Parts: sequence; structure tokens; C-alpha cells
Amino acid sequence: MNKDYETLYEEIFLKIKESDKIIIHRHERPDPDAYGSQGAMYQIIKANFPEKKVITVGKDSPSLCFLFKNKEVTEEDYKDALVIITDTANFPRVDGKLFTKNNFLIKIDHHPPLDNYADINLVDTEVSSCSELIYNFYTYINKKYGIVLNDEAAKLLYLGIVGDTGRFLFPNTSADTLRVASELIKYNFNMSKLLDKMEIIDDNIMRFRAFIFDNYNVYHDGVAYLKITKEDMDKYKVDPGEVSTGVNLIRNLKGLYAWCFAIDEGNKVRVRLRSKGPIINTLAEKYAGGGHPMASGATVKNWAELDDLLDDLAKLVSNYRKENEILD
Repeated sequence: MNKDYETLYEEIFLKIKESDKIIIHRHERPDPDAYGSQGAMYQIIKANFPEKKVITVGKDSPSLCFLFKNKEVTEEDYKDALVIITDTANFPRVDGKLFTKNNFLIKIDHHPPLDNYADINLVDTEVSSCSELIYNFYTYINKKYGIVLNDEAAKLLYLGIVGDTGRFLFPNTSADTLRVASELIKYNFNMSKLLDKMEIIDDNIMRFRAFIFDNYNVYHDGVAYLKITKEDMDKYKVDPGEVSTGVNLIRNLKGLYAWCFAIDEGNKVRVRLRSKGPIINTLAEKYAGGGHPMASGATVKNWAELDDLLDDLAKLVSNYRKENEILD
């Protein structure tokens, strides 16, 4: 284990230990890893320090709030509170910002560290998910201080890992990821029931997924995209977060190397970029975004700028195919 991480693990644990009140945030439009990492930190702290006041905050997701629901907070709640933010790469994406500069902030994340906005920044880009990172934090602190991981924390961490690895199909799945998952399923929770709940969708989402298959476009050899307008979202009664959950539905298209969903958000177009080979996070950074090498987000001003992004994405794929001598 990296000594720098061990130092950060201990700093975080000691800060938690000395704090009477802890408020845990995640990113806007939460995915399973955001829920899993946030909820697991809550469970770990409460299981070992039941006397502490611990609050999770953030807008609930209709598809994931079966896991737990967050509470409304006020500025008064943040007085003398330690604030932990999980799975959130940059400060603008933090869901809920009632804390002030007087609060001590801890960031726990696995995205490339472009914004070290906290007082302690624990960032490990080698893990599959923030949930895997929190399990690593737990195992180190467990060996040194004997803390426990309860069944609910294990369930939430497992869900977060499953979500960010696409059920262990994505390239961010490592041997360590599988080892961690194998340890987590030893705890007392119904894995199959949990995953079934995570996959249940409403009728409007099912119909929107049919729209995805009917309307995606092949832009260039190896590149595909889908434009989703506000009218499309109104028709299917979906929001941008629900749209984003379908971004991997076209990943199995033959000959596809990179693709994106472009979602009209009124004053801007949010772009979800995905790849099966070419490194895309540097391209995302060019368009006011960032993220992982194979999964990133970007923002363009309008549909015309989206065309520029698609041109750049096509060049990226073309270069990748040449470098790897891919002829198909």
C-alpha cells in the first residue's frame, strides 16, 4: 500500500474521531458510486462512533433512494461540523453547499485531481470507484485501530463498485477490484435482490431507451452520438440525470470505439463521453470538462460546438486505430 495513502487514511480517521458532528456530501445527479460511497462512510462512522451526529445530504435520486434518503439541512447544522465529500472531482459538482470556509473539508475521490478543493484530499485514480477507495481506507484503519464494517456499509460499497465498473465489464475493473468485491459479498446482504432493485426502471425510462436505439447516429467510422433535446426529455418525462444512465446502451455496437450523448440543458449542452480504447479525458478538458480516460464529461455552448467536439473525437479515434493498426 502506498505510504502517502496510509498517511491520508490516518489523518482522515483521526479527524473523524475528534469531530462530534459530520456532514457527508456527494456529487449532483448521483450514480450508484456516489450513493454507495456517501452511505458507506455514514455507516462506518455510525457503527464505530454511535454517539456522533452524522448527516448525509444531497438531492435524492428516484432510482436509488431505496438505499437511503437524505435529510434537509440548514446553515446552523454546519456549525463546527466536519464535512466529507465523496466521489466529487470538482467543487462546482458538490450537491449542496451550505458549508462555509470555516468548515474543515475532506475530499475522497477517484477522478483525476484537477481541483483539490478540500483541506485533506484523498484521491486515488487507480481504483475502480470511490467505493473501492473507501474499502481500502477501512481495511487500513481496521488493521491499526480495529474498526468494524457493518453489513449495510458492505452492501453500499458493493453497489458502488458494481455501478462504476458496469457489473465488472468496464476496463477499470482490476484484480484488486474483484478481490474487494469478493470480500464484500461475504457480508449479510442479498446481492441478487440488490442488483435487481438497481436495474428496475419505470415505463417512461424503458420507452426512452427505445428512443436511444432508434435515434443514435454514426458520425464517423468508430464514432457514434445521440442528441437529446428538451423536447425529447419532455416527451419521455426524463431529466438529464436519467438520460445519462443510458449512455452505455450503445457500447456494444460493432466497430464502435468512442461515443457521446449530448443533452440540451437550455443555456448549454452537456456531453457524456465514453470510450473503448482512445483516451478521452484530455479531449473533455478542452471542452470545459474532464474525468476518467474512458469515461468523461464535457460542456459545449451549442449544437454547432458539438460538431467541433465530434470532429475532434473522430480524429482521436482515427489516430488510435492507426497507432494500434486496427483496420476494421
